[in-house]
Amino acid sequence: MRRILELVLPLTALGTVPVMAQQTDLPFGDLVAAAAEQVADQCERLLDLPTSANELMERETEMSRAVFCDCMPPALDGLGRTRSPSTLVRGDEFGALVMREFDVCGAQAVRDTTRRDCARFTPLNAPPTYCACFSAAVDELTDEEIIEDSIASRDNLEQRRDARDDSLPEPPLFESVLVRIDRQCRIAPSLER
Repeated sequence: MRRILELVLPLTALGTVPVMAQQTDLPFGDLVAAAAEQVADQCERLLDLPTSANELMERETEMSRAVFCDCMPPALDGLGRTRSPSTLVRGDEFGALVMREFDVCGAQAVRDTTRRDCARFTPLNAPPTYCACFSAAVDELTDEEIIEDSIASRDNLEQRRDARDDSLPEPPLFESVLVRIDRQCRIAPSLER
């Protein structure tokens, strides 16, 4: 998921739109087309990545593929139908709309990957109940909880990056709800006697 967040950051700046243009009104259709092109390019790069021996990297790649290749293209198509292509919007306003779509797609990817691929990414020495525990805990989360956690993680990563850039001490790494679920599910359930 961290890689998804790192890949999303350039989209918020809409790399095809100069920073100064983010404060000016631009045609909505042009912004949707630019975002769709970036998403398609990123999907292509993700599909070309070789399989990683590192399970965490492989999980992040699979989730990124789900977001960029499966979820975001139709999400951007839907977003494009919400306004007339000629409607003028600020680049930063559009960036917020795209980020919301990324958040929803990220929540969907977390749920789908948890259900479909948990056994593939189960940590070594995890108890046999790990996948059932992890899937059940994620199923109990609302999309909003997953999205809020994603936003908090993204904000923390940006704060840590900014602190490094300014040669300041980094704030502590945010412990996401998924990290807490993982830690809890790694604990073998005690046998009742």
